[in-house]
Amino acid sequence: MPWDYRRYGSPSDPIHKSHLNDITGDYGCPTRFRYQMDARVAAGGIAYDVTRPVRGDAACGTAAHETIARVLSSELVRPRVLAGPGAVSRAQVERAFLEEFDRETASRRVEWYDRDRQSALDDCITMITSLLDDMHWYVAEVVLVEPAFIVRLGNHWLSGHVDLLYRPRGNPQALAMADWKTGQKRPNPIVIDHSWEAGVYSVASRDGWFLRREQLEVLDGLNTTGLWTVRCDAHAVCHPSRYIAERECAELALSTLANMLEAGAESLTDMRAATGLERFERLEQFPTEIYHVHLHDYVPYKRAGKKDIRRAEDLAYYQRHTPGSVSFKVGERRGPAWLPVRITEHDVPRVAYRIKNVVGMIRMGRFIDQVGDRCTKCPYAGDCLNGGYAMRGDDRRALERSIDAADVSAADELAIDD
Repeated sequence: MPWDYRRYGSPSDPIHKSHLNDITGDYGCPTRFRYQMDARVAAGGIAYDVTRPVRGDAACGTAAHETIARVLSSELVRPRVLAGPGAVSRAQVERAFLEEFDRETASRRVEWYDRDRQSALDDCITMITSLLDDMHWYVAEVVLVEPAFIVRLGNHWLSGHVDLLYRPRGNPQALAMADWKTGQKRPNPIVIDHSWEAGVYSVASRDGWFLRREQLEVLDGLNTTGLWTVRCDAHAVCHPSRYIAERECAELALSTLANMLEAGAESLTDMRAATGLERFERLEQFPTEIYHVHLHDYVPYKRAGKKDIRRAEDLAYYQRHTPGSVSFKVGERRGPAWLPVRITEHDVPRVAYRIKNVVGMIRMGRFIDQVGDRCTKCPYAGDCLNGGYAMRGDDRRALERSIDAADVSAADELAIDD
């Protein structure tokens, strides 16, 4: 049974930020997205292959997120980090990061493409250590670390996870948000301001429902089949990555909540009393500060040189008033890292309109193949390109009905001729 794309955006099939990037991003492809969703349905949930290798950069990114979350979730370490630099040494970060990296990769083979393993690990350890040293400049109080959410925007439901929600320095009553990015390429300011992340996460902080990671139960660690099992309420998810298993399980629990809200639960109090959903919470604040934290800015230069700066945050970092050339030395960090995202509540209708257009395209079955360099690493390239067009799902069934009808018509004609 193929994926029912006509229900996309419903409480049972909410839109994820990663979906929007998979469909419309620089390396997005609607055809590939549909194949992924078909595979997910065929597998009875999230599709995985324990024999498939994991990308080294992806595993590093996951381990970095988990290490930061581990520090900020610690009642002992977090206050020291927010008090000033030096609370966590590089050796401590390295030990925690390597533990998280090993947990993410487990027995799976790791593939490294453009980088060698040691330099990638060293850079991540530097990023995390420097970020924790900088944290006190921005964060006064941690509100939620890596929570899952679900939110309704217009007629559509969206789900996902936010890296950090916090009270900012200088305005402890406000709400702020940070999104950790471990990639090497720093996005254009326009891309940052109009990204799916900032729009979706901001709406969630104002109108959404959150579920803390502490509400999830991890069962027995890795089992003999190389899978983690995570449970919440009646939902259980198995996956080679504990990180993914936790996220998927949380979103299933939130989808149950969304279905109840869609069905018209009279009040939160009545719903909690009937189902025991006290674990869900709301913030009901639009963030006053949003940061795209480009962690690679913390990786020091290995060579001296010059560069041109034009972005406002770079001018402020180098204490310049006009664009121009600046010199940098070996060992200096590359930039400010904390890049502000310019989005307000006035931008929410634009976000809703963009999502409506994407969902409308999907619900009409418009899965356009984006042919190009992105196809070289697409697992479905043989189906949609190299092997010719392979019809699937509704398209295939429609073709089979047409063939059957043609065969019947041909048989009738032969009967008449006889």
